[in-house]
Amino acid sequence: MLAPVATVEQAAAAAAAGAGLVDAGDDAALVPAIRRAVSGVRVCGEHEDADLVRDAALAARTGATLICPGADAAEAAARRGVSAGRILVQAAPAGIEAAVRAGWPVLADLEGLADPEGGANPEGDADLGGAAGLARTEAAAAVCAWLGASVLRTRHVANVRRCVDMTESILGRRPPAWAVRGLA
Repeated sequence: MLAPVATVEQAAAAAAAGAGLVDAGDDAALVPAIRRAVSGVRVCGEHEDADLVRDAALAARTGATLICPGADAAEAAARRGVSAGRILVQAAPAGIEAAVRAGWPVLADLEGLADPEGGANPEGDADLGGAAGLARTEAAAAVCAWLGASVLRTRHVANVRRCVDMTESILGRRPPAWAVRGLA
């Protein structure tokens, strides 16, 4: 899970809920503050200390993992010397399978995801709040995990973690949290 955060407190809460990654966005001062305050979490941001970045030159200079906007950008970064093992491709649900087939680990951004094709939702609203928005996020998370996304970006860490764990169990990639065998 990659959780977008705006404060150190949000980063700590996201880590406690199960996020292994937090996204500080373009707030360069937040990256080192999170590093000092929250252990065991990797940080995404535009800073020399970030573990994940969106700038190829910064990734090449620091050794950080590069988040590319698509498979073409990932291939170009690999040709420019960024190790393929340090590249993560961001894809909409419709593009996850192709990126996975091409051998790239995939980041699916569930924040503001309107529909699986990336367009507006049927109500014309880009961001559904409340239970409807959470249900849509959980459903999209299950689909993205099923298709092979390695990282999901969401502010609903605990709920999405539960959906991904369930999906991974259904696919046989992890044991179920609880199993009951009925004997007749």
